[in-house]
Amino acid sequence: MTQPLTADIGSMVDLVKSNPSMEASLRALLLLLGAAPDSSVIVTALGQLDADACGSDELREQAAALLDKADAPQLAALWRPATAETNVVPLHGGQSATGIATGIGFDDIGGLEDVKRQVRRKIINPFTSKRALFEKFKRKAGGGVLMYGPPGCGKTMLARALATECNTSFKDVRAADILDQYVGNAEKRIAALFQETRANRPAVLFFDEVEALAQRRQFDSTRSVNTVVSALLTEMDGFAGDNEGMLFLGATNVPWSLDAAFRRPGRFDRTIFVPPPDRVAREFIFKGALDGRPVAKDLSIEALVEKTSGYSGADLGALVETATDYAIEDSRSDEEIEPISNAHFKEALREVRSTVGEWLGQARNFADYANGDGTYDELAEFLKKYAR
Repeated sequence: MTQPLTADIGSMVDLVKSNPSMEASLRALLLLLGAAPDSSVIVTALGQLDADACGSDELREQAAALLDKADAPQLAALWRPATAETNVVPLHGGQSATGIATGIGFDDIGGLEDVKRQVRRKIINPFTSKRALFEKFKRKAGGGVLMYGPPGCGKTMLARALATECNTSFKDVRAADILDQYVGNAEKRIAALFQETRANRPAVLFFDEVEALAQRRQFDSTRSVNTVVSALLTEMDGFAGDNEGMLFLGATNVPWSLDAAFRRPGRFDRTIFVPPPDRVAREFIFKGALDGRPVAKDLSIEALVEKTSGYSGADLGALVETATDYAIEDSRSDEEIEPISNAHFKEALREVRSTVGEWLGQARNFADYANGDGTYDELAEFLKKYAR
């Protein structure tokens, strides 16, 4: 069913249709779609346009990213520039997963060097350069890793980069793809997912917001929750099949809400804290986000870095987009552009605030009072530095 568009988005779509070569119109449309309340709005709007008529690789990549976010990989492939190749591997009931080339590598991620080092040691080496050495020690490649941290700090991007580094197929598993109102359907979907993934090894199964599928059973004693958790645990154990060459990667903002059974060996037994970007990472993110945009010569990225301590990567992206909105508003036309300036960022900083503080306040309680097994040691160390 086609999603009706709001008047502003609908009129902008018509404007792009009438003059597809005018980049300013498409850029403005993409900004509107970035705040769309529903994925179907993005799909409906961009589905009406001719991607080939857009000559800007930058704008096509932005459109493809929005469509990826809206879970429309086939339409995203039409928009993605020819230079950004992807490999799609069919998995799970005909749905598709980003395959060996996700288009994102570790070099594209600002900061998180300690996290990358842990990921290389715990995950990538068993799959690649040291695979033979692991076999000599009878150490199997695979298992599970849980990434946790504040929202918007790059957990999903890390997962996609990891698939690229490992040279494996990649499947993004969402609770909406699994859960069902009818008893037994969720369990069948889990079994089918693991069966087809085993046929495409080596593979990464990425469970984003994993708490939706792996919540503590005492939080909800309903039979449906218990059976879904049990089915997922059984498949992760490889009870019905061999899971070697399969990596289970989970991402969550609330690791304390996961059922304790998921922390046992062979499941999500390795935990990695993904912190907000540090000073160097923030500079990297700002430069990447501003690359290709009209920027004032005196724009001070160093000043922006100083003013955004505690911002997540997503917060920084929102800050750049908001400053861009102000610059577009000040521009008279696509021929008389007002470049993004310090003044635009000053306005944007009044509007865009860090979303990390509330999470850190909640996380501190678990780091202080629920860390008997050392699960939150990295978080506790970060909080000590953050408090200074």
